[in-house]
Amino acid sequence: MESIQNMVMSIDINNLIAIFHFQIAIGIVIFSFLFRTIFSRLVIKIYYKLINKKKATTESSMYKSLSNFFLIFGFFVALFVLPLNTKINFIIRKSFKIFILYFIFKGLTKLLNEDTKIIKPSKDRAVNMFVLKIARCMMWLIYMFIVLKELGYDLSGIVAGLGIGSAAIALAAQDVVKSLISGVTIITDKPFSIGDWIEVGDYQGTVINISYRSTRIKNANNAIVTIPNSVITSTYVLNWNKLTSRRFDCSLNLSLETTSEEIKKVIKQIQLVLENDSNVIPETVQVFFDGISNYSNTIKIFMYIKETNYVKYLKIKEEIYCNLLGLIEKENIDLAYPTQTLYLKKAEVFEK
Repeated sequence: MESIQNMVMSIDINNLIAIFHFQIAIGIVIFSFLFRTIFSRLVIKIYYKLINKKKATTESSMYKSLSNFFLIFGFFVALFVLPLNTKINFIIRKSFKIFILYFIFKGLTKLLNEDTKIIKPSKDRAVNMFVLKIARCMMWLIYMFIVLKELGYDLSGIVAGLGIGSAAIALAAQDVVKSLISGVTIITDKPFSIGDWIEVGDYQGTVINISYRSTRIKNANNAIVTIPNSVITSTYVLNWNKLTSRRFDCSLNLSLETTSEEIKKVIKQIQLVLENDSNVIPETVQVFFDGISNYSNTIKIFMYIKETNYVKYLKIKEEIYCNLLGLIEKENIDLAYPTQTLYLKKAEVFEK
């Protein structure tokens, strides 16, 4: 009996309490790990019910963030349970506040998307995306200042320090500011929209994104080209989607053996065929005898086609070329190709 009493007296109560707290902390972490998906789905369901929207919870952009939030939240709660010293507890509390603020601001920026009803300044998708990106940047800027203040930094001192190096900062940010102003110009002037096929300098492709700094296009090879907005506003922009019609022109080189009567006849027939084509604007058709070269009689054809879609335009061009070739074959007229005629003079041989 005495030995048992001595063993009980030898047990350190503080160690037992520490072990008990450690077990509770492990239990909290395991609990948050197992039930984070349930909590995440519950929060998203409540949110969708408030905004009257039906959507799978796992498809929500907030699902992954909420899942990580509940896991890390459980980890911090577990740390609060442990008997740590005052300095470590102070660091944990500061980290916990920054963590909570981060997920709040991240959740708010997730809500600022194309489907949101919070910001809808325009029916133009490009304008909406631009405004949403500016709003997100402003929110993260606010978060950064709150964190700096929470960490004990004197914001007035930081601003004063920025004043000392303002010239260097202004030079470093010059291109960024120029691109930002150019982005606003693109959004307001609307020389193109997302989905348009444009040509900027040596680049051309479909516009897939317009940000405050740059515009991204996808070229014919499906490569993504990022062009600074300052470059776009300082050069020409050709927007092929703004076309009301497409120009078509070609040359027919008839052989030199073609008579003037045959040329006049074929010109009239080409004019008639093209004016009756439903894809062609009749009043724009121009067919004329352009000149005589060393190897051919040249007929020029100019007109405008109604179709602006490039792929469909190519198909119409193919049909027109086939019709022109069929017409020339019907008239038994040969097309010319670059040739040269070489004349050899027979040498006279004299016998002595």
